[in-house]
Amino acid sequence: MVRRFEPEENRSFRPLYWIAVIAVIVLWIWAFKMYLDRYEYLHPDITWAVPGVDTKLIKINGVLLWKEVPVIADREGIVSYPQGTGPVRVGRGAVIARITSGAMVKEVKAYQQGYFIAGVDGLESSWRYSEIWQGIESLPEPRAMVKMKDGMLTGRGQPVGKIIEQPQELRFVGCAEATEDILKQIKNKRLKVKMDESDTGSFADIRVSMRTGHKVRLYITLPWFRAEDIRSRKYTLVAETGRTEGAMVPESALLERDGKHGVYMIRGSRVVFTPVEGKRVSNGKFLVTKGLSVGDAVVEDAASAREGRVQLW
Repeated sequence: MVRRFEPEENRSFRPLYWIAVIAVIVLWIWAFKMYLDRYEYLHPDITWAVPGVDTKLIKINGVLLWKEVPVIADREGIVSYPQGTGPVRVGRGAVIARITSGAMVKEVKAYQQGYFIAGVDGLESSWRYSEIWQGIESLPEPRAMVKMKDGMLTGRGQPVGKIIEQPQELRFVGCAEATEDILKQIKNKRLKVKMDESDTGSFADIRVSMRTGHKVRLYITLPWFRAEDIRSRKYTLVAETGRTEGAMVPESALLERDGKHGVYMIRGSRVVFTPVEGKRVSNGKFLVTKGLSVGDAVVEDAASAREGRVQLW
């Protein structure tokens, strides 16, 4: 028996079928996106306001004063420094230099404990408070220190270094802007100072102050005296001239709405836009001084948040 051949129906393209498939895919994508948006809305990332302080610092250029005694060679020869050229802390009677002249070796010992440095600038006998406290606009310019080295030839009566006795007070003379906070600290006879910008800060006693116009000259006693401070008579003092305390939040939690800055605060199970006042500080932080308290919870990314009910847990 011979079977009859019947050609199959052409199914290569069916527009209505593929339109329906695409529509289902688009609907699923839209539904999934709506689900994710609702989930993110109901479960926002939150952060808590922490205590924050913004400190205003100024730099005061000036000079340092201390008591120092040059170490003089009593003979000609080659000088060496067994404890290094410094600055180094030495005890009384410590050998700070040796002068070799032929077969003779003369040891130079510290007459007092303190800091030793193998260098002089020629101002050791003239750098005094009475010479520096002149006028208001400028300070005398210190000279660069001439450093000695091992193996140098020294002559009789020439300095081979100097000793800065310890303990003693390190003093500073400088000129600053006569701001309200500086004048207030002068009235209290104490200035908040730091060794550097990352220091916690301490108080320096103000010995003398003199104001002329918008400037004020200060003569103060620093609350530290480090060996490195004797490398140069020039000094830049870091002083604190104001502190702002508040609640610190990430800058991303801040949003401007209707011309006002605010955050989305978590109150129970709701997110509420709350206007705040404050200032931007370093490291991407915002210090809130009004409208928010330490420990309050806020939405971390304000740009993606909105007011309404949330589910945090």
